[in-house]
Parts: sequence; C-alpha cells; structure tokens
Amino acid sequence: MKMLQRLAHYAVAAGLGLLPLSLPAQAATIHSVGSVTWHLKEYFGKTVELRGYVLAIQPGLVLFSDEPTGAVSAHDLPIEGPGADRLVLHKRYLLTGTLTSDAVPAANGSRVHLQLTTEPVVASSGP
Repeated sequence: MKMLQRLAHYAVAAGLGLLPLSLPAQAATIHSVGSVTWHLKEYFGKTVELRGYVLAIQPGLVLFSDEPTGAVSAHDLPIEGPGADRLVLHKRYLLTGTLTSDAVPAANGSRVHLQLTTEPVVASSGP
C-alpha cells in the first residue's frame, strides 16, 4: 500500500498524470464473539462485525458463539433484529449490529445483545 502511495507521489511530481489512483479501502475489523463479550466496555453502543456460529435457538432467543456446539455461557451473545428468525443452528455467519443493553438478562445471563443492523450473511469456512 505504501509503495503504491509513493509511486503515485512520484508520478504526480514527474508530471506523468497517472491519477486518479484508486487505492483499496480499509477492510472493516471482524471480531470474534469472545473478544467482544469479554471486553464489553470497549464495544458497548458501537456497531461491530462478528463472525461466529448460532449456538442455540430458544423461543425468543438466538445465541451467537465462537463455537458451533457446546455449553451455553454468559459470554454467548443474544441476537435480535432483521433476519435473526432465519438463522440456522450451528451455521457460521457474519453479523453486523450494535451492542445494546437489556433491562432483564437473557436466559444465558447476558444483559447485552447484538441488535442487527443488516441481514446476517452466511460466512465461509475460512478464518
């Protein structure tokens, strides 16, 4: 990236007229569920992107986790919003939403949930 910027600078200085130069946009940071739920103060009230799995689906509750199976804990994240009702158990997704607080804790004890701002996207099996 810095090399492209230097080349563009030299091209302009030399009058080669190579602009406009299109540089790739910075990729958004995709977080793990645990990195967010263990450090809530850092992310609370902010829009975040998370990659993980639907760990549990209960009436009125979808829990998102870093693991596709296992025991439910307070560090699994309740999900609400557009498309939450269509999430599939144990499937990997990329979610975008805002961390907000709940007056009453969810069944897993969490007082925070992810309010989806966009529809969930099925994630690839890679990192």
